[in-house]
Amino acid sequence: MNYTGFDDIIGHDRPKHIISAFLERERMPHAFLFSGQEGIGKKKMAIAVARRILCDTGTGCGVCRGCTRVSRMTHPDLILLDRQHMEWAAQPQQKKAQNDNTEKTREINTISIDFIRGSEDKKIRGINQEVHKYPYEGKKRVIIIDDADNMTTEATNAFLKTLEEPPEFNLFFLITSRESDLPITIRSRCTRVSFCPLSQAQLRQYFIDKLGIEKERARLLSYISNGSINTGLFWLEGDNLNIRKRLGEFVLGRTKGFVEATFLGEYISRGGRELSIYISFLFSLFRDLYLIKKIKTRQGIINMDFVELLERARYSMEAIDRGIQKIKETAGIMRYNINKWLMFENLILQLKR
Repeated sequence: MNYTGFDDIIGHDRPKHIISAFLERERMPHAFLFSGQEGIGKKKMAIAVARRILCDTGTGCGVCRGCTRVSRMTHPDLILLDRQHMEWAAQPQQKKAQNDNTEKTREINTISIDFIRGSEDKKIRGINQEVHKYPYEGKKRVIIIDDADNMTTEATNAFLKTLEEPPEFNLFFLITSRESDLPITIRSRCTRVSFCPLSQAQLRQYFIDKLGIEKERARLLSYISNGSINTGLFWLEGDNLNIRKRLGEFVLGRTKGFVEATFLGEYISRGGRELSIYISFLFSLFRDLYLIKKIKTRQGIINMDFVELLERARYSMEAIDRGIQKIKETAGIMRYNINKWLMFENLILQLKR
């Protein structure tokens, strides 16, 4: 099935059908909520819709001036509020307060009220300021808020009134991987579109056809990517697969020592999303332990490259259950804790006990 403007998006047939139906009727709701697992193409879909709406020919051709500027994120009628934009906006303040690590981290990891209401001091044009201006070139303005669940309470309250009574020439896309963290007042004013993880077959073909990866490596990536192309691409970056190997061997008992724990804790905790990927890996590792120790099967194992270590690992069912619970608790706390290095190091040391 061919979806205009969606040709380069892998999978997600149902969301494509829903959006295409709205586009064909030319009766778009004023706000969409794209909900689903992190890194599976929600933002890419929103940008594809923006390209269709802001296209000079109205088709999402991909080659006109409007489409080209959407692809480059330079179109004056496209506003994208994501982590990259917040890092850019925070640079002047970071230079003024280089020692205030807590404030810098908070500014980048949350959508503060400044990004909604605007701030003259920080030279930030807020969304609420922009939406009341007429579009510069077309009939619509597209506003994409990535990780919308990261809005602070003040930002949410400031944004709510705009979402309730938006000027008709604005179209909002709120993107979230934690829908329950968004207030019901926000969710109820959006048309929800659910995104599911990609299948292993879809991921495998992508890695083979698009990236030219050999079949066995593509097969492993399709298993450990958790339904996400972005996660698969992460494992292909730099030393990440090797760090994954060292982390798995440490937790499963093949390697030991506080030096290794400290190295892994420091290295892995340097990133943001990267840390969540490694925590998801640990969760999948203990899920595999459960299947092997309790169910006595290799069927459904995610980390097939660790299968021999998983079978030899000395974990009781009580230890596996405690490990799973500890990983869940740490994943929740990690969103708010500044010292992620010590948190992660403590987690992997506790998992070995």
